[in-house]
Amino acid sequence: MGLFNRKPSHSAESTIDMDIARRAGEAVNRGDIDEADRLVNATGDPQAHALAAFRFINVD
Repeated sequence: MGLFNRKPSHSAESTIDMDIARRAGEAVNRGDIDEADRLVNATGDPQAHALAAFRFINVD
């Protein structure tokens, strides 16, 4: 064990539902943060889904 041995926050077996991530990203683009939060928190791995949603967030 090394000093910087870190475990991933989500399991390697967890799969990310990209449809949920896309819908959460679109909700953020609309300004509906509560909807995006509800979508990712309804999954088994909210942190991974929230991170995946960044792919769909438009930065202008």
